[in-house]
Amino acid sequence: MKGIKKLLTGILTATMVFSMSLTAGATDATAATTDATAVTTDATAATTDATAATTASITIESNNTSNKNPDATITYTYYEIFKADILSLSGKGTVSYYVTNEKLADLIGKTGLFKATKSASGDRWNIELTKSTAEGDEIAKALNTDDIKKAALSTGSFTSAKGVATKDNLDPGYYLILSSLGSVAAVQTVGEVHINEKNTYPTVEKEDNKDYAQMFDTVVTYTITVNVPSSVVEKEIKVVDTATDGLTFDSVITAKVGETKIADYGWESKVENDNNTITYTTTIPAETVVNYAGKSIVLTYTATVNENAVVLDPEYNTVHIEYDNYNSAETEPVKVVTLGLKIKKVDGTDKTKTLTGAQFTLWDAAEGGNNIAVVKVSDGVYRVAKEGEQGVNIAVDENGIAQVNGLDAKNYYLQEEVAPTGYNKLTKRSECAVNGETQINAKQVQEFTVENNSGSTLPSTGGVGTTIFYVCGGILIIAGVAYFMLRRKAQAE
Repeated sequence: MKGIKKLLTGILTATMVFSMSLTAGATDATAATTDATAVTTDATAATTDATAATTASITIESNNTSNKNPDATITYTYYEIFKADILSLSGKGTVSYYVTNEKLADLIGKTGLFKATKSASGDRWNIELTKSTAEGDEIAKALNTDDIKKAALSTGSFTSAKGVATKDNLDPGYYLILSSLGSVAAVQTVGEVHINEKNTYPTVEKEDNKDYAQMFDTVVTYTITVNVPSSVVEKEIKVVDTATDGLTFDSVITAKVGETKIADYGWESKVENDNNTITYTTTIPAETVVNYAGKSIVLTYTATVNENAVVLDPEYNTVHIEYDNYNSAETEPVKVVTLGLKIKKVDGTDKTKTLTGAQFTLWDAAEGGNNIAVVKVSDGVYRVAKEGEQGVNIAVDENGIAQVNGLDAKNYYLQEEVAPTGYNKLTKRSECAVNGETQINAKQVQEFTVENNSGSTLPSTGGVGTTIFYVCGGILIIAGVAYFMLRRKAQAE
């Protein structure tokens, strides 16, 4: 009887349920005894009729706010370790625990927490707790071995639906419960047991470092932070990134914990979807998940905007993780936008008059700098060229308009290569300050007016050699006139 008292004391008051709390109301395990040292339990607290407690049930409710996906599922696996007898005794009941498997009885005895004694009938081994100070997590850890689980009296699984998981028609007894999230429970069932799960799900966050990007040029850096719970099973975490097809991902993914690099991963699969998105998948190995339990694993990789991008139409991507049977919600989309500029060629005197025939090149500096090659998409429309494509001049259309797409939010400069017929070619580059916020708010690319003047004009910035010719010419003319006048005077005399 003292052994039973110790077992009940350990089980009913020291059971640890994966950082969960038992809130069963009238059926709360703590309601099964008002005194931890009591041998008898109130059978009506465990079930409305002690003699009718032929089956039991477990209900697990998950209210964890880190699970943003209402359809996420969690699998719970149970192992029946002990059977329970509930005997009615004048309205009260006693509970005794036993096993019917000699191998299991031997394994239980080797934990150091329990003693298994063979009954006189020889068909069962009665179980008593030998370590009265054993805490619930210690009991759960002792029972959570491969050998004990293989020898369990029965086993099975059940899954959550909309945050609630229920298993009915269990034999009264003592169960080990494992969650696919890595949580471990040791719980007695002599009726209806309700558990409120407070465990932490793996969570994921995503960021990028750019709002705007130049096509094929600007490198966008993405970071995914996977927060690993402190209690995990040795199972991999799949990271699934879904991006619009206007983004080209680089192949290398760097994984860090804090400032320490732990690995380089790659994209294991790439699936093109019907909605112009591409799904990329990589895996954090199970061993890594266990090694960094309770820490954050940060994945960093880069991408560039490609020719599938549409000007002012954000390229976005989201990420979710898959861990055993748990799928997280998608993160909020991170976005990057490629911009453009529109050229309007007009007469410098009559600015309502548009001019055709002008051609430009695009540069990243007012003087010198780098030429930004472009290719023609259609009449008057161009985009930034990718490596290997031959660049062309930007020619305005018959309305004096040309548009260049695929630009970043920064200053660009137009250099006139061919002026409209009858007009002077510009000798300085025209600045175009491309502003992302302006274009997004207006939902259109910025227009930059470039003026040309007609007529004969001296260059505003000539070389010194030209000036010398003018000066020398003037001197020669004056000298010639003076010589002519002096000669006539001499002849007259």
